[in-house]
Amino acid sequence: MPQRWLFILFLLLGNPAALAGTATGDSWFLDSTAVLVDKEGTETIHSVSDPARAGDFQPSPAGLSAGYTRRVHWLRIRLAPPPGGELLLEIQPPYLDDLRLYIPDGVGGYTRHQTGDHYPYAQRAIPHRAYTFRVHFAKAAPQTVYLRVQTTSTSLAFPRAFVPDAYAAQISTEYLLLGLYYGALLVMLLFNLWHGHWRHDPDHRAFLYYLLATLLFMVSLNGLVAQYLAPRHPAVGDHMVSAMLMIIIAVAAHFHRRMLGVDRSTPLLNAYFIGIIGFAVLCLLAWPAGYFTEAARVLTLITLSFPLIGIVRSALRWRRAGSGFLTLAYITTLTSYLIPLLSVQGLLPNGPWQLYGLQIGGLAALGAFNFSLFERLRRLQEERDQAEEQGQRTRMELETEYRARQRQSSLIDMLSHEIKSPLSVIQLRLGVRSASERMQQHALRAAQAINDIVERCDYANRLDNQATQQRLAPCDLAAITAASLAHRGAQARTDVWLPPGLSTTVESDQAMVGVLLGNLIDNACKYAPPQARLSIRYTARSEDGREGLALSIANPTPLRGRPDPDRIFKRYYRAPGAQGKSGSGLGLAIAQALAEQLRGSLVYQPEQTEVVFELWLPYAAS
Repeated sequence: MPQRWLFILFLLLGNPAALAGTATGDSWFLDSTAVLVDKEGTETIHSVSDPARAGDFQPSPAGLSAGYTRRVHWLRIRLAPPPGGELLLEIQPPYLDDLRLYIPDGVGGYTRHQTGDHYPYAQRAIPHRAYTFRVHFAKAAPQTVYLRVQTTSTSLAFPRAFVPDAYAAQISTEYLLLGLYYGALLVMLLFNLWHGHWRHDPDHRAFLYYLLATLLFMVSLNGLVAQYLAPRHPAVGDHMVSAMLMIIIAVAAHFHRRMLGVDRSTPLLNAYFIGIIGFAVLCLLAWPAGYFTEAARVLTLITLSFPLIGIVRSALRWRRAGSGFLTLAYITTLTSYLIPLLSVQGLLPNGPWQLYGLQIGGLAALGAFNFSLFERLRRLQEERDQAEEQGQRTRMELETEYRARQRQSSLIDMLSHEIKSPLSVIQLRLGVRSASERMQQHALRAAQAINDIVERCDYANRLDNQATQQRLAPCDLAAITAASLAHRGAQARTDVWLPPGLSTTVESDQAMVGVLLGNLIDNACKYAPPQARLSIRYTARSEDGREGLALSIANPTPLRGRPDPDRIFKRYYRAPGAQGKSGSGLGLAIAQALAEQLRGSLVYQPEQTEVVFELWLPYAAS
C-alpha cells in the first residue's frame, strides 16, 4: 500500500541524524568556540577581549546551549583563514533577539555588527532567514571574533562558517529541504481536509488543529515570517514565535487528550491535560508582561510527558482500534523530541539536533499520528459494518419470526372458524341414532371439508419447508383436468374448449399439477352460484421465449363477491363470496406456489361478470 511506504518515509525523516550532515556546514574554518556567561549583563567587548579574561571562557565546540535564561552570553569564535580571504559566518537559530558581532578592525579595535529578530529584516547585510556576517582576512592568519547573545527565548547559538560559494550551495540545499518539509505538512493538511473525516470526528478535528499549529509555529521558528511576511516589522516575527509556542502546547495537550481517550472516566489524567491547556493559555496572556522565558522553560519540559503518557496508555489500550499505530506514533515522538527538547533546556550540548530535530521529528510524529487516526477509522468502520450486518440479520430473523407468528395466528383463527361448522354437522349426526340419508351426506361432506383443510395446511407447511420435490415428466394436462373435474363431480357443469389438434402434453409433475388444478376447480365451484356453469379453455402461447399451454378456468361471480386482486394469493384470505362455506384460505396460495415451482405461472384475470384464473405450463421437449 502507498500509505505504508509514506509511513516508512516519515520514520526515516524523523531521525534528525539523517540530515545532520546538511546541518553542520563547513566546520573546517571554525578553529574553536568558547562561551562566557555575563551574569549581570555589564560586560563589554573590551572587558571580554582582555587577554587576562581568556581563562573565563569555557570551551564549547558546538556553540552555545544555555536553555531558557535571561543571562547574556559571549561567544569567542576563532576562525581559520579561507583561501579567498573572506568568510561568511552564519548564526542559527533565526529567533534570537539581539546579536552583536565584534570583528577586529586591524588597528587594535573592533567593528560592531548588530542584528536579531528585534531588528528589521530589511536592514540585514546579507538577506537570509539566519544571521550572516562577512568576515574579511587581511592576511592569512586566524581571526578571533566575539559574539554577544541576549534573548528571551532559549539561549542557543550555533555558528557555521562558509566560503561564499559553499554558502550559496548550502542555502540552496537548505531551502530545498524546507520546501520538502513544508510541502509534506501542507499535503498532510490538504489530504485530511479532503477526506472530510474532521466534519464528524472530533479526534480528526483535534489533529487538524495540531497540524495547523505546527505549520504556523515552524514557519515562525525558521524565520520565514520576518523574511517574507513582515521584513520591516520585526515585532511580528518576534511575537509570533513566542505566541505560537504557547498555542501549540495548548493545542497539543488537547490533541493528546483526544487521542488517548482521556475524559471524566480518567479524572487524574483529565485534570492533568486540562491543567496544561489552562496553564498554556494563562502563559499566553502573561507573555506580554515579560514572563515568557520562565513560562517557556516550564511548558517545554511538560511536553516531554505527552509521549511518555501516550506510550503507557496506548499500550494498555492495545485492544482498541488503531492502538498499535498509536503506540508507534508515541515512540516516534519520544525518540524524535527527547534530545532536541533537552538541548533547548540547556541540558545537552548544542548541535544540529536543535536546528532540525524538533521540526523533522515533529513531521515524523505527525505522520505516525495521522496513520494511527486512519487505521482507527478503518477499524471502527469495519466494526460498524459488522454491527450493521449483524443488526440486519437480527432484523431479518425478527421479521421472519414475526411473519411465522402471524401465519400461526392466522392458521389458528382459520381453524377455529372454518372447522367449527363441519364439526357441528358431525356432532348433530352423532347425536341421532337413526339419521336420514340427507343428514348422512351432510356429515360425510363435513368430514371431507375438515380433511381438505388439514391436507391443505399440511401441504402449505411442506412448501414452506421445501419438502416437496417435483419430478418433471411429460403429462397430459387435459387428462389431469378431466380427472379433477370427475373427482369433484363438476364435469356436468363445466364447459371445456379444446381446439382440435392442440397438444396438451406439458413437462410437469403430475401429482403437483393435480393438486394445483384441484384447488382451482374447488375455488371455482365455491365462488360460482349453485346453478352457474364453469368454463375451461386451452390455448397455446409463449412466455419468456418458451412455448407452453395456457389453461383458463372461469366462473361467474356476483359483483359483491369479487375477491381483492391484491390479496387473492395471500394465505388465509377468503373473498366475501366464500363466507359461509368451509375452507382454509390456502388453496390459491398453494396453487400459485406450485405453478412457480413447476416453472410456470398462475395469474388472476378479473372480468366484468367472471373470475378467471390462467395457468401456464411449458410444453414437454419434443
